Amino acid sequence: MSRSILYRVIYEDLSSQIHSGALKAGSKLESESELARRYQVSRMTVRQALDLLFAEDLVTRKRGSGTYVRENPRRGRRLNRLRSFAQELAGAEEPVTSRTLSATEERAPREVAEGLGLETGDAVNRLRRLRLVGGVPAAVQDAWLPYAVAPGLSREPLVEGSLYRTLTERHGLRLRWADQTLTAALLGPTEAELLSATVGGAVLHSLRVTYSDTERAVEYTNSWTLPEFPLLLRIDAE
Repeated sequence: MSRSILYRVIYEDLSSQIHSGALKAGSKLESESELARRYQVSRMTVRQALDLLFAEDLVTRKRGSGTYVRENPRRGRRLNRLRSFAQELAGAEEPVTSRTLSATEERAPREVAEGLGLETGDAVNRLRRLRLVGGVPAAVQDAWLPYAVAPGLSREPLVEGSLYRTLTERHGLRLRWADQTLTAALLGPTEAELLSATVGGAVLHSLRVTYSDTERAVEYTNSWTLPEFPLLLRIDAE
């Protein structure tokens, strides 16, 4: 297994322990040498994994002391990888929850059909959800999916509230990548009411089209996120 894959394995394992509470806030991680022995890799590979945890604000470094799980991780959504809303906010102290507003079978309007590579009027599932952080409305998401991709989606509860987990675990999809556009916008009456915000207030609008490993568009989602929940990016030098 290549080093580039190994450091991701280490990152995922430590990240999972932090999110689950197995590694508690403020606790000290093992040293690079100890982690290298545990995972049977080089210290350089461990350092890459720790660098990624640091970039995502999950850990902090104290000179001469070591690496610690961050006490107060910065709240914000991270878009470094294709992830669910809850995963994007992983590390936030407040619980991330979802409230389904509606789940229906509909006919694809023109713009949705174009985004999904369908014909206007083709069958689609539509899922509208309110995303909350610490019980406070953070975002509204309006997702459209080809009916053939997940036929029972509108009639069955999501796997632990996650659309992506439902698509992968129940419907066997392998999600590969997404195109996403982000624009500043003003809240309309419907979204403002759902978000307990003021009509005309600032909001970040995003449009994501997600593709499977067969390069088929499987999700067309509009999202409106309040500015209190910024989108955080790690940008690597070339």
